[in-house]
Amino acid sequence: MRTMWEDALSRRTVLKLGLSGAALLACPWAARREALAAGNPHFLVTFVADGGWDVTQVFDVHDPLDATDGVDVDVPTAVSGLPPSQIASVGGITYTSNPTTRPAVDTFFQNWAARTAIVNGIATRSTSHDQSRQLVLTGYLDPTRADFAVIAAHENGVDLPLPHLLLSGPSFGGPFAGLSARVGGQLASALAYNRIPSPTDPDATQLGVSAVGEAYIRQALEKQRLLDDGGILADRATQFREAGVRGDKLVNLASSLPQNANNGAALATSLGNAFRSGMTTSVTVDGTGGFDTHADNTQQNARWQQLFTFLDAFLNGLATQPGLAAPSLLDETTVVYCSEFARTPMLNGDNGKDHHPWNSMLLVGKRVRGGVTVGMSDGDQEGVKVSFSTGLPDAAGQVVDVQNVVAGVLTLVGANAGDYLPNVKPFTAMIA
Repeated sequence: MRTMWEDALSRRTVLKLGLSGAALLACPWAARREALAAGNPHFLVTFVADGGWDVTQVFDVHDPLDATDGVDVDVPTAVSGLPPSQIASVGGITYTSNPTTRPAVDTFFQNWAARTAIVNGIATRSTSHDQSRQLVLTGYLDPTRADFAVIAAHENGVDLPLPHLLLSGPSFGGPFAGLSARVGGQLASALAYNRIPSPTDPDATQLGVSAVGEAYIRQALEKQRLLDDGGILADRATQFREAGVRGDKLVNLASSLPQNANNGAALATSLGNAFRSGMTTSVTVDGTGGFDTHADNTQQNARWQQLFTFLDAFLNGLATQPGLAAPSLLDETTVVYCSEFARTPMLNGDNGKDHHPWNSMLLVGKRVRGGVTVGMSDGDQEGVKVSFSTGLPDAAGQVVDVQNVVAGVLTLVGANAGDYLPNVKPFTAMIA
């Protein structure tokens, strides 16, 4: 007869043992949390703004009043009835401002310019939504490649219960898919654990193990097989009971994680709890969307206003929470905000803008070289050659490609970019 540990691992096997995947995963939390605090924690939060934003509205500065430079920043006042945008500078950051239509942009840079870097003139290569999302996050159109958020989890939190937490939005796990868990709509059943009927009480449910916990369960089963002393087994049972309590805490924490990214302060609080508890190290969130506006480009205003209202509250939430080793959680967290591509430089016949394969990215927080705008685009809103170390125009430099930026983000979070993007030069001008 096959012994239990020789069975193919399944939720049923786990239930026979009376073990919860959440409990087993929770066992080493204290040690992991202490190790993080004793070291140099580096958390990553990646926001993906869906639809392809018009970067001339904020990041990629072109004179709104210059009708000859090939870039339309605003819908003409005669059509929109709105005042034109203007160029503003705060704390080293130069950006496009419109206090009437996008006041949250000004508030954000007044508060965070010193910790913020903008990267402009990024070639995304594609104007397909799906292709560009994959390129911006991984640098490749290759399903075997992981995105930078998942790689950061592999580098900085591979031993954590849920190294990469996917609250919403796109993610590409590649060879590290087992490190990532997607939160569904029912947050009490979050973190990739399913509630399944109890074998003894049809009306009750209990947690079944997720894919990320399979290795831990196997180890536990093998260790239990090797234990032949009654006293040791009793101690083991006590440990499992104690782990169950920690597993309940995991579920409670899961239920507190908001999937809705509209409340920046609430998201910062719950992710702060997740980071400090040693649960995860990298999080991906579907940020403000609706940027895919092909008519009436004034629709972009509301999206930018919502994005920066949220982001200001989110960063304030991180900055006012204690870190594991640093004074604030923002000192230990890098925030990346990106979209799949940008919008065309010129308005179309409907006063809107279409897909454009030259993009920008916003970075804030740990190891970010604050107060800088690096990379740039020309009068056709296409990237120009820049120095990869300074980000300034340089005839001997290179045009910034998505692969260079992905490699740069990996470098920023402490990875060796060459391990994941061989022969790709990292763009590092945004790194402190």
